[in-house]
Amino acid sequence: MEDIKQDLNEITYANYLKFEHNITKTGWVVPAFLILEDLFARRILLNQPVVISVLIIQGLLFCLFIGLSIFKTWQAKCLDKENKEVLFELIKLFEIIIFAVLASTMYHGAFFHFAALLPVAFITLTRGFKKTIPYIVLSFTAQVLSQYVMLTRLAKSGTQTLISNFAYLVVITVVQYFLFALFCFIWSGIYNEYARGRAEKNILIDRLGDKYVQLNQAKKEIQSHYDKLIETNNQLEEANRKLTASLAELFTLQQISQAITSIFDMNELLKFVNDVIIGVMGVSHSTIALCYGPQNKLKVQVSSIVDKKDLAIVSDYINCDILKPSTEEGRSMIDNDVNEKDYPFTKGRNIKAMICVPLLAKGKTLGIVLIEHKMKDAFDYENMRLLEVISQQISIAIENARLYQQMHDLATLDGLTGAYNRLYFNDKLQEEFNKAQEGGHDLSFLIFDIDHFKKFNDTYGHLFGDQVLKTLSGYIKKTLRKEDIFARYGGEEFVILMPYTPLEKAREKAEDLRIGASQLVVTDRVISASITISVGVSTYPVTAGSPQELISTADDALYEAKRSGRNLVRVAKPKNMPENKEDI
Repeated sequence: MEDIKQDLNEITYANYLKFEHNITKTGWVVPAFLILEDLFARRILLNQPVVISVLIIQGLLFCLFIGLSIFKTWQAKCLDKENKEVLFELIKLFEIIIFAVLASTMYHGAFFHFAALLPVAFITLTRGFKKTIPYIVLSFTAQVLSQYVMLTRLAKSGTQTLISNFAYLVVITVVQYFLFALFCFIWSGIYNEYARGRAEKNILIDRLGDKYVQLNQAKKEIQSHYDKLIETNNQLEEANRKLTASLAELFTLQQISQAITSIFDMNELLKFVNDVIIGVMGVSHSTIALCYGPQNKLKVQVSSIVDKKDLAIVSDYINCDILKPSTEEGRSMIDNDVNEKDYPFTKGRNIKAMICVPLLAKGKTLGIVLIEHKMKDAFDYENMRLLEVISQQISIAIENARLYQQMHDLATLDGLTGAYNRLYFNDKLQEEFNKAQEGGHDLSFLIFDIDHFKKFNDTYGHLFGDQVLKTLSGYIKKTLRKEDIFARYGGEEFVILMPYTPLEKAREKAEDLRIGASQLVVTDRVISASITISVGVSTYPVTAGSPQELISTADDALYEAKRSGRNLVRVAKPKNMPENKEDI
């Protein structure tokens, strides 16, 4: 029971201080409004003269109340609990007297007793009814005495209050204070029950303390077992993560391996691999650049960068010094805090992290793989290791693609002139003829040879004859369109297949080639000579209806050019036309 009383006192005192703090902050509003109401009632409603002495008393009381509030707030921060309690008690006494006297100076003072009782009410709610009784007695005494004094003084000045009979005023005050005391008794009882309930609950909590300690100990043991389970689970998750990463890595390598065995075009292969890297690594951009030329300079081969301006910046600065450890020393690089000034190829793209891994084959750098991210600290060394494994596969793929290209060149190109060989040309002739038939467009065929070519071999030797063939082939390849197919047909004889080209355009092209060939100078630094060519032209469907007719009609036109004096162009006659050919 003593514990309950002690806790009750602690609770009531804590609440008392809390309410006192709130009253101190806003308590000055009540006397201020009371004074304003009294001025309004006397001057406006009753038209009474202003009693300066009364107004001065009200002002002094108001200022004294404000001063006490400020003093209480200031001292509350400096004093300990015991001294603070004594200070609040004294100030509370003065506040009650001030409110009682202030109410007695007002016209409606009989109804403003609540102003004096407000501080008492808060004491009841926070400290109980017994603590309130001395304050109620003090307030009543101050109220009666101040009313008597003020009635006497106001009567002398000829100013009245609402109730001027002192005896009647005392009766009203007694009744009000009796009712107020009754309410305070009820309020304090309710609050004491509430506080007692809280205190009993605290004691119950204390009694449960031992149980709580036991439960806490059991909880610690359970937590220890739980932590071990969590640790085991984390180990399993880590093993699972590594297994998942390994499976993803194996799947990626399998896809690249399949691409190596099925895609032989270099650009197509690198585009596929670049897409795989973006999907696996989850990066913002991926770029593959290959080394070219005697100085091993990097050239962007494929990139996920779409914006042409950004791609141009990457192409211009891909050979910057900061990437040289990858290209010259074959070392991988990782940077999770990219500075645009250090990496000029990232200019304007807000790149925050990057990895650069070299493509190595037989100790030689073939190029680099560059991945970028817009998030800082996006990569770790595990990402770099995976990219290095992928890069090894890419290097193998590049080597295979280059070997395939070399084999393809050996199979399709003439070793001396670099033009396509006859076998490849025959396949392309049939393919393009089928397209022309299906699409309904023209397909022109030119055949030409070098006039008096045997004389070059007999006079200057076969090596010079080879130089003649290479010089003429180099010139022809420079003048043709991308879709034109140029081939060495046999000896000094060459052919050109020109899709989507009508007969007249083919004839004009043949004439340009003839004139250009006649202006060539063939030299081996010792001997110089000039050449001429004779050309035959045929076009589907105007002069031929099949691939064989294209060749035969153009060949007939070529022989006609030779019979007519060489260094000429002849066009095959259109189908169903008389036997004559046109000199050019």
